Amino acid sequence: MSKPLTHRVVVGVDGSDDGQRALVYAVRAALAREADLLIAHAVDDAVLAGAWGVVYDPTLLQQAGESIVDEAVETARSMGLPAERVHREVAMGNPSGVLAKLSETADLVVVGRRSVRGLERLFVGSTSVGVAASARCPVIMVSAASHVEHTGFLGRIGIGLEPNPKASGALRMAFEEAERRGATLEVVHAWQPPTVGLFSRTPNPEKLQELRRRDAEHVQELVERLRREHPGVEVEVLEVDAHPVDTLVTRSADLDLLWLGVHEGGLGVGAVVRGVMAHSRCPLALVRACVVQE
Repeated sequence: MSKPLTHRVVVGVDGSDDGQRALVYAVRAALAREADLLIAHAVDDAVLAGAWGVVYDPTLLQQAGESIVDEAVETARSMGLPAERVHREVAMGNPSGVLAKLSETADLVVVGRRSVRGLERLFVGSTSVGVAASARCPVIMVSAASHVEHTGFLGRIGIGLEPNPKASGALRMAFEEAERRGATLEVVHAWQPPTVGLFSRTPNPEKLQELRRRDAEHVQELVERLRREHPGVEVEVLEVDAHPVDTLVTRSADLDLLWLGVHEGGLGVGAVVRGVMAHSRCPLALVRACVVQE
């Protein structure tokens, strides 16, 4: 796959408050990375045929999209991005698909997600989940629950880490982010006993202790390998015996950004990542294992 000749941040906008939060984050990211910014709006062809048989004029939707992007471009310029580094695109198609395609030549894709309550949290947001499951670069998801006004000023980047070699790519990106910002990197390993069989039996205490020790050693090995490559990054490793969603959501209140690896699977985004997406108090950086292996 060809890589971009220049650094590029892509942000999806739709005229909503969610899109505005994503835009502000994306502009800051482009400035920090000295990258170009591509502001994208997708005219969802699924809404052309509305309720009660109403058929919407795609030309009007296209014009509305152009207006949304025009406003976003002005915001980006007002925040200090030079005009020649701000680009635009209005495309017809599913928003997740459009952003996934644009991710092929991007360093980051930034999307917004509204804050929801109750049962809505189970579904998070179709666009953010879809992009996270298919993007070819890391995806930054900015929720309405995120402390956007404080983002970048806490001086702390986090990553939820498993004792798995596949996690090394996301860990490397978290190190690079912490180094770029001059921030402390907090590595969170939340450990739970494995369950076995139909009745969720757990191994005996001696076996559990051995498993716990082995996993902690694997996490330390992954961290130490990259710590040597980034000696200027201060690293703290947090080992806890707790559910990863609860732990990561709690820690997110004190982080500028939380990195998570997205496992490949039937649903694309696993239960732990979905749980953190639904409740996180800071922006999330989601990266698929296949992306960091390319």
